Amino acid sequence: MKHTLPNEGMRRLLNGYRDFFNGNPARKGFCAIHAEQVATKQNPHSMIISCFDSRVCPEAIFNTHDGHVCIHRNMLNQVCERDESMIASLRFALDALKVQNIVILGHSDCNAVQKLRHLEELTPQIRSWLERSHTSYRGNTVDEAVKNNVLDQLAHLRQIPFVAQAVQEGKVNLEGLFFRIHDGGLERFDPAQNVWYTVETEEENA
Repeated sequence: MKHTLPNEGMRRLLNGYRDFFNGNPARKGFCAIHAEQVATKQNPHSMIISCFDSRVCPEAIFNTHDGHVCIHRNMLNQVCERDESMIASLRFALDALKVQNIVILGHSDCNAVQKLRHLEELTPQIRSWLERSHTSYRGNTVDEAVKNNVLDQLAHLRQIPFVAQAVQEGKVNLEGLFFRIHDGGLERFDPAQNVWYTVETEEENA
């Protein structure tokens, strides 16, 4: 089944993942030429909202050089209008950096999603943060629950007025991805077909 990518930035992101999976790292030490190119400007194609989990490193998974993606991390990769850091980062990514994509990156064995089942057992600080998410543990497996959380956070993005306006005007694309820690697989949600599919690890032609 053919799945269409929305823009060049998304194609670069997934091809970077294929390089990561196949052991072709972009980072092979300090590069003076690249450092000079990004010393005074940046031009990232994507903003990635990632979980706080130490096993999930977006820059490595997507095999990026400095200046190609900007990352915002928190427990549950949560999008909350009351989080000033998140809102400021989104505004800067859209207005100043003009990113092509905003990506919610979920992952397998997500402890934050699992904690949604037992909020009453958590410390006040963690419970307060997770309750902000306005999401719940939904799914027959942890992976299914994580994917549903990714879709919830995409819906939260669409409820932020300036993000919704940018989507409507075709200035930004919203993406949901799911990284499998145990085997390195990457799944993408295709909204046109309403399915999650595994990204091929062989490089596709443009």
